[in-house]
Amino acid sequence: MIPLTRFHARPGRTERGFALVITLVLLALLVLAVYALSALSRVGAEVSATGTYQMQARQHALLGLGQALGALQCQAGADDRLTGMAGISGIPAGPNQPARHWAGAWDRHGVFAGWLASGADGAAIPGLNGADSLALVAHGSLGAERINQEHVRALRLPVIVHTRDRSSVRLGSYAWVALDEGVKLSVVLPASQHAIDAFIPLSPEAPLLSNTLSYEQIALVPTSVTATRLAGDLRANFHALGRMHRGLVGATPVPGLLNVNTSSNPFWRGVAATYNRLKPTSAPALSPPAFADAMTVRLTQADPDAGKALNGPYPSVELFLGSGALNDAVEAGGGTISDFSEVMRPWLAVRSDTFRVRACGEAVNPADAAVIEATAWCEAIVQRVKDDPGAASGRFIITYFRWLGADDI
Repeated sequence: MIPLTRFHARPGRTERGFALVITLVLLALLVLAVYALSALSRVGAEVSATGTYQMQARQHALLGLGQALGALQCQAGADDRLTGMAGISGIPAGPNQPARHWAGAWDRHGVFAGWLASGADGAAIPGLNGADSLALVAHGSLGAERINQEHVRALRLPVIVHTRDRSSVRLGSYAWVALDEGVKLSVVLPASQHAIDAFIPLSPEAPLLSNTLSYEQIALVPTSVTATRLAGDLRANFHALGRMHRGLVGATPVPGLLNVNTSSNPFWRGVAATYNRLKPTSAPALSPPAFADAMTVRLTQADPDAGKALNGPYPSVELFLGSGALNDAVEAGGGTISDFSEVMRPWLAVRSDTFRVRACGEAVNPADAAVIEATAWCEAIVQRVKDDPGAASGRFIITYFRWLGADDI
């Protein structure tokens, strides 16, 4: 009998080659898995870092918003403070005037108190066209820059922390600006309306208008033109129109009070058109362009008989109504001062209590402060209110807030 062991198969070259292939494939899969895990870990770390930078940028923007609220409270919280548009200080209309629509504050005697923008120190306007400033109102809000559509900038301020070894590390920067809503016409008013149809193809009595919550939502109100056309008109008139602002009379908020301390030509055209809308039938109408041209020139000049200093505000409505500037403008427009005063006196004010605050925050790489890792923008409508009618000052509260994207600026 032949032993069975003689017929046992021995491993050949084929079997050994197949095992080698399997081993190499498994090693390749193992290397691929390690690489995938490494890449996934790297992407996760980058996403986490991006999220951290974005959170830092938002915190810096909120820091700017907080600084704006503090400045408003300090400069414009008291009842006897005056506010107005920086254009009355002599800043001309036109491109490359990024401070023209800043809000300013004065005491009741017309003594300058401060500009409501980051980096402003004293009455002098700092240079704002360099790399040390940030755009807060630009193409997304206004479209192309032109006369009465001036873009707005403010100086960026650094955010710096100090480490244990007493070295300084820059984490980013922020900027903010407060825009005076009282030097605009209100689109949404509960009773008598401003003449907004002088600017946009929308009647102040349009259905659903009161349902809007923000200025941007007005573009969605049904009208005779497309939403795109209406949105473009709203954007072009960003400095002339707002959804609705309120001024305080005592402790009572009154919608639509118009602050006369502005050199905005569209504003004064709107005032004349509003007068024509509200006046008695027997009273002569004003020519909005002629009235606005005269007021725009005179608002940057001194009017000593009315208590207005050069580059300063009118201190009271009564002094404004008796001013030579208004008299000349009404005559240029073809009206009478008595009719204008009777119709418009209840609408006029020399300060505002509603402001639009824009703030921007940047987060930078701690190892290289020149590298901006994230940017965030926010906007708030801020309203002055009074809890005690007998108090001599009020407090500012946020009535509307939203985060903005780069296209919104």
